[in-house]
Amino acid sequence: MEKQSIALAILLKKNYEIIKINPPYLLKLIPILGKFCFSGISQKLINNKKIPNYVITCGKRMAGLSILLKSTLKDKIKTIHIQNPKLPSNFFDLVIIPEHDKVKGLNIIQTKGALSFFSYSQLKNDYGYLKKNNTNIVLLMVGGKNKRYTPQSIDYLNLSLKVIEAIKKINAKLLVSVSRRTSKKAMRILDESFSKNLKNYQMLSISDKNPYPDILKISDYIIVTSDSVNMISETASLSIPLFVYNFPKESGKITIFLNDLENLGIIKFFQNSIFKYKKQKLKTNKITISKVNKFLGI
Repeated sequence: MEKQSIALAILLKKNYEIIKINPPYLLKLIPILGKFCFSGISQKLINNKKIPNYVITCGKRMAGLSILLKSTLKDKIKTIHIQNPKLPSNFFDLVIIPEHDKVKGLNIIQTKGALSFFSYSQLKNDYGYLKKNNTNIVLLMVGGKNKRYTPQSIDYLNLSLKVIEAIKKINAKLLVSVSRRTSKKAMRILDESFSKNLKNYQMLSISDKNPYPDILKISDYIIVTSDSVNMISETASLSIPLFVYNFPKESGKITIFLNDLENLGIIKFFQNSIFKYKKQKLKTNKITISKVNKFLGI
């Protein structure tokens, strides 16, 4: 969520400061309390600081903080909230919501997926040593437990078997990047399966430095699990062929979003093979900032 806020700040071409705060439980539970209570928090945030032109928040649990700061600073700031706050949009100056949430309003801008905090040209070539002899690199990005479902062990095993088949077809090297939502058990299942069946495979470590997104610089193909709209949106903005593996329990608005991307030629659903195709790029950043600038009059 922080990355989407950063993405918007960069697109606005403004100097920005990241302020990390964990709002009180009641403010997260009942965001509109920010209009009446917790003034001490806003005073602490703005104490001895220049009042910003914009306050960008992201995610439902941060909505109350946006309301609180607007209530305190009033017209001195403009508040921009990213993602559906599950509140009337008039609590904010501007709300940016994925179109698959199907929420509309005069101060709501709909986006196709999430904003991306990087472009391909900004990626560092820190992992060039992993690519040898012009071998194709397949990057598998795996998520895990989320609000909609929890993938089971069999889901990860089935994923690994299909990836193994695809890798062998093109004689590629497999790099696996996991997220904080990927359980240790899931990582063990994947590692054992890939180690046993592939000669050219590596599980990327996230203990010191997260390889994402710079690892994309050397990737020839990308496979992403369907639970992460953010990673799908970010990689969809690149020219690298993108395959999305649907976990069995995926449904609802995420399925609608993915089907839309497939129809637009942006992604392919992963079965057991990967290939080059005429990929279209997702242009969420460019389209969104144009609408934001017009709305804000800048």
